[in-house]
Amino acid sequence: MILAADIGGTRARLALFPEKGPLRPKKLRVFTSRDFRGAGSLLRAYLHLAGESPRLAVLALAGPVLGQKVHLTNLGWRVSAQALRKTLGLEEVVLLNDLEAVAYGVTALPASQFESVKPGRPRGAVSVLVAPGTGLGEAVLIRKSWPPVVLPTEGGHAEFPADSEEEWQLYRELKARYGHVSLERVISGPGLAAVFKFFSRKSLSPEEIVRRAGEGDPHAERAVRLVARALGREAGTLVLKTLALAGVYLAGGLAPALRPWFESELVPAFLEKGRLREILLRVPVRLIKHPYPALMGAALYGRLLRSGSHVRSPKDR
Repeated sequence: MILAADIGGTRARLALFPEKGPLRPKKLRVFTSRDFRGAGSLLRAYLHLAGESPRLAVLALAGPVLGQKVHLTNLGWRVSAQALRKTLGLEEVVLLNDLEAVAYGVTALPASQFESVKPGRPRGAVSVLVAPGTGLGEAVLIRKSWPPVVLPTEGGHAEFPADSEEEWQLYRELKARYGHVSLERVISGPGLAAVFKFFSRKSLSPEEIVRRAGEGDPHAERAVRLVARALGREAGTLVLKTLALAGVYLAGGLAPALRPWFESELVPAFLEKGRLREILLRVPVRLIKHPYPALMGAALYGRLLRSGSHVRSPKDR
């Protein structure tokens, strides 16, 4: 059995997958990440509930994987594959960036698990993934051969590019608060809350802001429209930086919530690239509908390892 986990800043999903046969999770459990002190206590709790002893664990984590160690940016945990292997008695533990796992998951999902946001004429082998959630994840997927090549990034921590006087005012306020205004300070669940507070001087959860926006609350609607525009602009930028002509995949917990504003805000911002607008017109944008693509991708990566397939190893970073 393969233990697959998707550990984010808000929720952690864990399941067991067989090494062969249909890629279907068994004993799927969802936990609140902050209920645990670290990855070790989380995995021990799950394995106790599952009553299983898998040989391999593949963990998708919301942070940069460097030498099989991860600092989870929005959770504060420090995770070591070697330490987990010793404390849990596993043969092997592999750490993946969460968007790296989502990219592998994309290759394992049927067409029914994708919703077209913007049609296009895909070409080439390069796609990109953009996932606003507790943070903002980004990755590059290259499907020229099998297994695919997946390039994780920390693009969500690049500078937020203000594009209007309104956004410059927001940028200056966030700059004074944080020092560095990354993309995920705006394009994420906490980012949406920060944008709403900028407009209203009130604090609400992202879920409540989206609900109020749908009911016509002017401050909430301004906030979700700004974030949806910023998401579209960043997706278009990432396409141009990588020539990802095969398309864009949107993932993360916030993306489905912003769906009502995609046509009016995200798609126009995606296309606003001046002389290269014609390139963006041909690039499809799809929303991943599957509830746990990173978990599927982690399990697929584990299968590729077990089968001896040559996959790009996080240990090489």
